[in-house]
Amino acid sequence: MTGMKGVHCHHVTTQRTARYYSVIPKTEPEHLLLVCHGYAQSAFEFIQEVSPAAKTGQLIIAPEGLSRFYRRGFEGEVVASWMTREDRLEEIRDQVEFLDSVIRQVYDQFGELPVSVLGFSQGVPTVCRWLALSAIRPIKVILWAGMVPEAEYLAPLSEKLSGQIDLVLGDEDPFFTSTRKRHLEEAVSPWFHHARWHQFQGEHRIEPDLLREIW
Repeated sequence: MTGMKGVHCHHVTTQRTARYYSVIPKTEPEHLLLVCHGYAQSAFEFIQEVSPAAKTGQLIIAPEGLSRFYRRGFEGEVVASWMTREDRLEEIRDQVEFLDSVIRQVYDQFGELPVSVLGFSQGVPTVCRWLALSAIRPIKVILWAGMVPEAEYLAPLSEKLSGQIDLVLGDEDPFFTSTRKRHLEEAVSPWFHHARWHQFQGEHRIEPDLLREIW
């Protein structure tokens, strides 16, 4: 950020309360699915989109982005974002601490379950950066309809995942032109040689039947 000469930017860490939603299985949880929504969504909205894909014994956890706002103007539905380009490193640190805290709380309640992670749209770079910097080692990562972050995060993520990852795009997704798809492939290929690519008929959304197959 540029501004008037003599004006300085400072940072202070302050405690705040964040939230997440859950869908708890009727049987004893055997597997944890952590899902991160896209830009201008809510965790409550998103967990309802992915929960039809859940299998027996799967516990779904949906954290909500730390920045909430009104979807339209100054009133109405409240949605969230994970970050903007301002104060990126501080935002990323906050995300990592928040998502790690969610995992710790779930572990305290249900034990250290195997973890799979899904990022949708803006949630894709969010989960990549988090997992690259966190001690959490997921058994599966699904990147759905979003661009991956910088290589500095993909390198440690690739080592943690042994180069395996699932990527999903809709064939009519307005956010993914042929050029953007190529950029995604070029960004992923150096780090995930055995990436599994999936395509479904549809736009920028979750497809529960395909998600259930991948999970």
